[in-house]
Amino acid sequence: MRASVRWEQAVRATPSSAADFLGRVSAAGARFGDAPVCVHRTPMFLDRAALRRWARILPRFHRIVRHARAALLADLDREHESLAARIGVDAQSIAWARVDPGFASAAPLARVDAFSADGHPWFVELNAESPAGMGYADALAGVFAEDPAWTATGSLRAFDVRGALVRTVREIAREWGHRHRRLTVAIVDRAGVPTEPEFTLIRDRFRAAGLVAEVVHPDQLRFDGDALTAGDLRIDVVFRRVLVADLRAHPEDGAALLAAYRARRVCMVNSLRTALLHCKGLFALFHDPAFALSEADRAFVERHIPWTGLLLGDAGDALRERALHEPDAWVLKPLDGYGGQGVVLGWASDARAWARAVSEADRHVLQRRLPEARGAFFDVRAGEPRDRLIDLGPFLARGRLAGFLCRVAEGPLANVTCGASQVPVFIDLAS
Repeated sequence: MRASVRWEQAVRATPSSAADFLGRVSAAGARFGDAPVCVHRTPMFLDRAALRRWARILPRFHRIVRHARAALLADLDREHESLAARIGVDAQSIAWARVDPGFASAAPLARVDAFSADGHPWFVELNAESPAGMGYADALAGVFAEDPAWTATGSLRAFDVRGALVRTVREIAREWGHRHRRLTVAIVDRAGVPTEPEFTLIRDRFRAAGLVAEVVHPDQLRFDGDALTAGDLRIDVVFRRVLVADLRAHPEDGAALLAAYRARRVCMVNSLRTALLHCKGLFALFHDPAFALSEADRAFVERHIPWTGLLLGDAGDALRERALHEPDAWVLKPLDGYGGQGVVLGWASDARAWARAVSEADRHVLQRRLPEARGAFFDVRAGEPRDRLIDLGPFLARGRLAGFLCRVAEGPLANVTCGASQVPVFIDLAS
């Protein structure tokens, strides 16, 4: 009997009120703003074969990303004619990408948004900049491990996502040149963002590993030419959660951070070179026949990344025309959007709205629609299982699988800001 069936039977045998479940999720720190990030009492299960498949595929994907990073870095001095500019990276981000962060990887911590209908992984976006959800994943695993269904299901294993985060930060700090016994980490983002509860979860995991860690806002940072500080805290590593877009929009708040980064007086994880890989034009580059890929890598792209085309300036008119006549086949995404902002689904739009969105699109990509992965998840608000869309996003720590951000959604967009719910992912060891 599969773990999902055993879990569902246990949930029905041990009912829990919505208030009790949601209270335990909130008490564990898994909150987006004031709301619990999970409203479903069903986790996502992977069998051993699926785990091996993800563990084998992700390093290959990471190798292709590294190849693209090298190509993008190679001609940054060409500015608006550079490869980065041609896939839609803005001029300020290109300027920041020229700064050597002191270590090789542009995005040692990353997340891939993925769908896996019928067990076949498809990668739709790379969150290379500041991947949220790592703290939530572990907190939710702890909540579910205390559920009576955990014992009844048996033979389950959770991921230690924050453990992979801590190890990666330590490794990058050593590569950067940190040699002190104890590392001091500042988790940096703007005040008042809805993911603040997750920063506390990450801070506590750093502290449990013996590091000094604090949550700091960009405008609290000071740089004297030697050290980046926040009050009495001298900072070795910035675990950057503040987005490049926010640094562009509020340069005065990030001035000290940027000055220390340029002077290489602080190690920033992830570095500002992430903008080269975070741009959604990256997947269009992978599908560009002019971009040099080996035969094996091009076959991998065709098999695991839906065809993606760029709408940038005058480029893409033929693609626009094609998308206008095939609305059911396409997703339109802004290059710099996040949290589902600005995403238009052709099959979910009326003809007039789709035509207007495609015709006006500039700094966008069009991406082929994928088969949906769906499953039944027990919604505690309804008191019964409900059919949900599944976005299974693997976390990468230096290119290797570190766990998953699994979001399930009633609507067509599986994003927490659009109302999706995060659930933990467990390995079924009996499979």
